[in-house]
Amino acid sequence: MSAPVIIVGSGPTGLTAACLLAEHGIESVVLDRRRGVHPLPRAVHLDDEVYRILQSAGAASDFGPFGRSARGMRLVDDRHRLLMRFPRENPVGYSGWRESTMFDQPDLERALRAAASRRAGIRFLEGYAAERIVIEPDGTASVHVRSDEGIEDVLRARYVLGCDGATSAVGAEIGGGAIDLRFNQRWLVVDVKSSADLKMWEGVHQVCAGAQAATFMRIGADRYRWEFRLSDHNENDGSDASPDHSWATEAIRAQVDNPADDIEIVRTATYRHGARVARRWRRGPLFVLGDAAHVTPPFIGQGLGAGQRDAMNLAWKLAAVLDGHADEQLLDTYQAERKPHVLRAVAAATAIGRLMSVRSPARGAVDAVMRGLDRAPGSAQAGPRLIYPPLGRSAMRLRDRARPGGRWIGRLFPQFIRSGPDGSFEGSDEVLGSGYAVVHVGPVNPRMSRLMPGIRYAVPADFGSASHAVSTWLGGRRANAVLLRPDRVVCAVESVGGKVHGEPRAIRTDVRMHRR
Repeated sequence: MSAPVIIVGSGPTGLTAACLLAEHGIESVVLDRRRGVHPLPRAVHLDDEVYRILQSAGAASDFGPFGRSARGMRLVDDRHRLLMRFPRENPVGYSGWRESTMFDQPDLERALRAAASRRAGIRFLEGYAAERIVIEPDGTASVHVRSDEGIEDVLRARYVLGCDGATSAVGAEIGGGAIDLRFNQRWLVVDVKSSADLKMWEGVHQVCAGAQAATFMRIGADRYRWEFRLSDHNENDGSDASPDHSWATEAIRAQVDNPADDIEIVRTATYRHGARVARRWRRGPLFVLGDAAHVTPPFIGQGLGAGQRDAMNLAWKLAAVLDGHADEQLLDTYQAERKPHVLRAVAAATAIGRLMSVRSPARGAVDAVMRGLDRAPGSAQAGPRLIYPPLGRSAMRLRDRARPGGRWIGRLFPQFIRSGPDGSFEGSDEVLGSGYAVVHVGPVNPRMSRLMPGIRYAVPADFGSASHAVSTWLGGRRANAVLLRPDRVVCAVESVGGKVHGEPRAIRTDVRMHRR
């Protein structure tokens, strides 16, 4: 069996990559040692940018009924008194979806599988493990697989995407080791079901209590999650926490003001949280995405989102190369763009985890500092600014970003909400299509498009009821036009004076290919 792309792993990252590739007309084979949806909940949070990626993958409508609006994150002390807050409660965020959503991961996977079933060119090969991966002399790859029934086969592909978790077979073949941020803690995760309303704030609580640090949140109508830090074997803190159901039930009752009688433990699982980012994300035809490329503590809810962003960044680039619209150099920008983002997010999650675990006598001083920071102007926006920086200098030229109008280069273009003729609402991304697009208010400098295939031009009037918002956004940045990549990143800006800022590597690669 052969395919342009083989995706190893059918979790959210692998499924999203398959759907996005299919949107660009690229066929793929998705293989996984498991069959069907993994039944246990793992990731529980996504933000508006990740919801927007689900929209691009065609899964947002399937997922919609299962997501629950959340209000952000709070750091609290051992008596649940507020230390710092990071609100994320707008019903329409920058990317056109609510800023924070809680969910049960099996529901997300089912939504992505439903989207994949509607796409042509996605084949599933379940119950097959990737045992060996070989880079062939011609630059393609072979994946040697074995089924759970003992059947052996060899699959061949132009590219292989490793979406197979922290022990990735693809990552092992790429090699190169990892950057270790030296975070190592043992935590108990407890998923709970209760028909009674436990009366908690609709967001994530991070309990800063040293060796007794904890996390709790509501993730559904009758679903909750608690996480408790456990003693490491080399610690002598008097804790003898054991991950059994009776211990978990009593620990949860101690955390809530109105403990219900019908608290049902759905599962308990012990995890050792680490913080690592792969040094190499690509070797020839092999790539790693999601947990195969980076492992993060869960304290800011960006683990799943990072994998979704990996898929969004890489899918359109693979499609451009496979379609002959770009050469292989474009694929080198994947690691250059994603790795700085991920490093910052993992570092932020690690910092929160360490803040939660500071012990006495320093605990009081740390809590006082956090309360002071919470009162400082702009502190609530510090988190998103840290997690969502513009693309790095290796991908978007720094001198262009420093010029007037250029600071938007490397940033996401917002998604505006427009009303449909039947009173429904939809995102403005539907106007832009799945390829490059120029949004403009006047004649466009030819440098903005430069022979790009299938480029779409849109003026504010094309956005219907959102036209005024689009015009206001362009006018506020003194821009006549912006050039958007397929992942909605701004890669060039034309000022009202006609000067073009920005010529990212992706454009130069496309142009060179088309001039041959």
